[in-house]
Amino acid sequence: MGGSYEIKYDISDFERGLGELINRLEQRQPLMRELAAAMHDAVEENFAQQGRPARAGWSPRYVRTRQGGKILQKRGRLVSSISEYHDNDSATVGTNVVYARIHQEGGTITIPARSQRAYYKQHKDGSVGNRFVKKSKSNFSQWNTIGENKITIPACPFLHLTESDVDGMENTAQNYLQRVIDG
Repeated sequence: MGGSYEIKYDISDFERGLGELINRLEQRQPLMRELAAAMHDAVEENFAQQGRPARAGWSPRYVRTRQGGKILQKRGRLVSSISEYHDNDSATVGTNVVYARIHQEGGTITIPARSQRAYYKQHKDGSVGNRFVKKSKSNFSQWNTIGENKITIPACPFLHLTESDVDGMENTAQNYLQRVIDG
């Protein structure tokens, strides 16, 4: 009796399974959608907590003058402008509000010298009050020249992820990969 005895592994099943896995991994839009949503939630939390870590550089007096004591939320335009985008290869969160950059990075704004009409209330004795009033309440106005001035705005990075945000996103990605592998 002749012949040979062998154990043979046919790789075609493995290659087919690997090909299916690669195809599933190439469709990453669901993962990118989850990551964009997680980043959006993190940015909204930054606004809610006035920064994580807390924003520095704002005087307590300034914070008290803000509506509800909230920095960056006078009218809510900036926070409501945050939008998310995702495609197969990226997840993005951002804003197109023009003044967002100065809040994110900080900086100095130079307001040029200018002339403008100011409205006052003139009393019956001829004296003029030293407070501005609305034009409709005024009976006296004059042109004033205001010199150049600078306003320094500390950085308030609202487009920021904390370490725990990043950890959560890494867990989201790992869970997604496990779901893909498990089929």
